[in-house]
Amino acid sequence: MFKKQLPMTKPFSEKVAKRVSRIPTADLEMWAENSLIEISRCLRMYGGSRDSGVLDEALLGAEALHAVVNELKERTTKR
Repeated sequence: MFKKQLPMTKPFSEKVAKRVSRIPTADLEMWAENSLIEISRCLRMYGGSRDSGVLDEALLGAEALHAVVNELKERTTKR
């Protein structure tokens, strides 16, 4: 039926993970929303300019978002 999921490797640095682990949950939720907005803004800007620097910003935002969502998931499963 369903394949067993392999453990996800973290595509973000331990430095980011450590920083995120110290932030209160409510702030992490807000950070996740802000990261989504920033990623979306960068992708819209890239669509008009084709500037790869804007994609670099989007990747940084995506890295932060992934770290935040990963931390929220870990907190949820530790309960």
